[in-house]
Amino acid sequence: MPESIDDYIDRGIHGAKEINPAERKKYLGTFRERIEIQMSKQEVFQKYCTKELEQEMKDHPKAKLLLNGSISYEILRSYIMLAEKHKMPFSIVAREDDDTPIGLVLAEDHEINREDTHLHETPVITEDITGRVSLLDKIKAIFQE
Repeated sequence: MPESIDDYIDRGIHGAKEINPAERKKYLGTFRERIEIQMSKQEVFQKYCTKELEQEMKDHPKAKLLLNGSISYEILRSYIMLAEKHKMPFSIVAREDDDTPIGLVLAEDHEINREDTHLHETPVITEDITGRVSLLDKIKAIFQE
């Protein structure tokens, strides 16, 4: 069906219509159903779960890393180096009106509908010289479950 002149002019003035722009804005240009992993800005600042993120990169080598451009390059640099280490494409997504809490997204180019997209740090339990687990590590492990 040929488009009307009004549609043509509207597209020229406002650009092409986007599907679900609010969702794409929140998730750094991608859709929620394509996300393997997401991290908040705070988690990115704290370098939270970097070992788990690296494992996800290994498990999903065809994914793309999307980084929030409102975060300083010094913080993003370690994530960029991690992507380069695994030969994973990445993009720094910069938007004028940055109001998303998302700092990092590992996304596929197709729908996957992963239910839990947040990283969960695996607790590290250390044993003392007698082979016993310390009480503090036991308590930490309980609260991290």
